Amino acid sequence: MEIEELPDLKIDWFNNYYEYQNVPLLEYVCEVANKFLPSVEDTTEGMMFVASNAPAIFANRYTERNLSDEERYERDKAIGLPIGVIGKHYKPNPSYRKLDDSFKDKFLNNKDLQNTIEAFGLDISKFWYLLLFVYDFIEDIGTNAPLLGKSVLEDFNSFHTNLLEATSITLKKNNRKSYATEREDTIRIIQAALQHFVKTYNDIIHGDKETMIEQLNNIGLEGCVPNDLLSKISFEEKFSLDISYKKWKFTDMFQFFLENRKATIKPNAKMKVSKDKMMFISRLIYTVGYDGKRYNEEYDAEGNPNRMLSNLLRRYRNEQFPSVIANYYMVVS
Repeated sequence: MEIEELPDLKIDWFNNYYEYQNVPLLEYVCEVANKFLPSVEDTTEGMMFVASNAPAIFANRYTERNLSDEERYERDKAIGLPIGVIGKHYKPNPSYRKLDDSFKDKFLNNKDLQNTIEAFGLDISKFWYLLLFVYDFIEDIGTNAPLLGKSVLEDFNSFHTNLLEATSITLKKNNRKSYATEREDTIRIIQAALQHFVKTYNDIIHGDKETMIEQLNNIGLEGCVPNDLLSKISFEEKFSLDISYKKWKFTDMFQFFLENRKATIKPNAKMKVSKDKMMFISRLIYTVGYDGKRYNEEYDAEGNPNRMLSNLLRRYRNEQFPSVIANYYMVVS
């Protein structure tokens, strides 16, 4: 079994990314990318979503995966990428993360997985590139990515809301509890003091703009002015998603892809093939290395159906996925 090689279009993908929407081998990639990573175009009527530029980014990352920094840099200049794009993302860079396709043999040699792919009527080559794309994107937002956190004001607003509803307060120092109280009168005093401080702040920022900074400085909040998205992004600090969150996003993207697809087992098939979609995704998680062989097995040691992935997602059903920013795929979510 062989994977058909993805062609190198050798075009300026930054300005002509829509050309990649018509590459047959990227059919599945485009289907998922247009849903999860839509590009946004300004129009006179407001914001309009257009086809994703992620397939173009992915295809070029795939082509450049075996090139040296210098070769990659020269290729990008030759195809006419804007100098700003090359300078910002693609000049020789020791921290550049190449696309990783090291699990290709693991993918091809997993008979249970291959049988399921066949049962769902999927093209093996197109599906391989979808798997590579999803993995590359998740690694992009989840491994040494720029830190995207709440602004000071967002964090304070969350704290303020929770404090007004609090019936106890606990303080920690160096991860050890240093103070705790459930006294209603003490909590009311703290709530009233914070309410007064919030009103003072709101009066300032909604008042005379010329004196705002001076007034905020007088109460010790000179840096706390309403800020935009860029102020939340730290390109110096980096973070990595916990593996559970990577599995969560991975599952989300493949559940969308498989939503309207069904497996068909050939009559008189000699081999048992799982039609369970969560088991299918579980084996893909094993393939890319997000978990071990236990995710590849249909049954546990006691003969019970494998529900490890379902149980994982159930734990997070009431949570929001962390705010993330990509290094290469140019998205914030």
